[in-house]
Amino acid sequence: MTVSDIAEPPRPRRAYISIRRLYRRFVEPRFNLSRLARQRLKTLWFASGYAPLLRIEALSVRQRLWLLWRSLRVDWSIPHGHEARDCAETLVALGERRARPGEVMIEAGCWQGGSTAKWSLACRLLGYRLHVYDSFQGVEPRTDAEGTYDFTGQYAASLAAVREHVARDGDLSVCEFHPGWFCDTMEPGSLPAPVRLVYIDCDLVKGTKEVLTGVVPVLSDDGVVVSQDGQIPVVARFLTSPDTWAALGVDVQGTRRSRHLLTFRVTSRVSAWRTPCLP
Repeated sequence: MTVSDIAEPPRPRRAYISIRRLYRRFVEPRFNLSRLARQRLKTLWFASGYAPLLRIEALSVRQRLWLLWRSLRVDWSIPHGHEARDCAETLVALGERRARPGEVMIEAGCWQGGSTAKWSLACRLLGYRLHVYDSFQGVEPRTDAEGTYDFTGQYAASLAAVREHVARDGDLSVCEFHPGWFCDTMEPGSLPAPVRLVYIDCDLVKGTKEVLTGVVPVLSDDGVVVSQDGQIPVVARFLTSPDTWAALGVDVQGTRRSRHLLTFRVTSRVSAWRTPCLP
């Protein structure tokens, strides 16, 4: 499968639609639940999405079970914006092998550190360093190029809060934080290398471009790019356009695991190391 024929987002199953309707009709109007309380309810329903963790090739069975348990604990403690299945599939990709010398994982957009905590636990087990990039000021102001979605200012959290969450429920010792806008912190030539996997959750075409421009030249030979923004039409169109990857000088193979998750694997480099010029 190439980027030009990635499937459309799957439609929600009937059971999911029914549960959501019942929740909105009988639970939301009667209970003033916090975001974390709502997330805990969702965890009870979606916990089975962590099943792929049980097939992480580079971990022992005991380590897989430990990672599953700790991921559930994060879901109970830290508000986040991803689903269990998406997290599990990302970790399966990372865990296809252990880290080679110097290899890192990059997270671009971390909000309150829920995903960061999970990545840090897996990185400790697999031998990777985790580099976290975020403005810690929320999503940048929307431009016309971003379409109708407007997340301006949303998902802001302080660096201190994120560090506290990761220290409590993840492993802070493998993490390095890079506060600032991607255009400043992810310039080509400024990133650690090699990058085994980059996880992008920034809700914008602009931010996605900036991340790819910095990361793609330093991806390992089997590097993986994961976007959590597949449900945003303009971002999905950008990522599934062959022109995007041609401008970056790589061929990739793409898959869609859910409504949100788009995964791209580098299959070859068309051109040598250079500064990409994205459209």
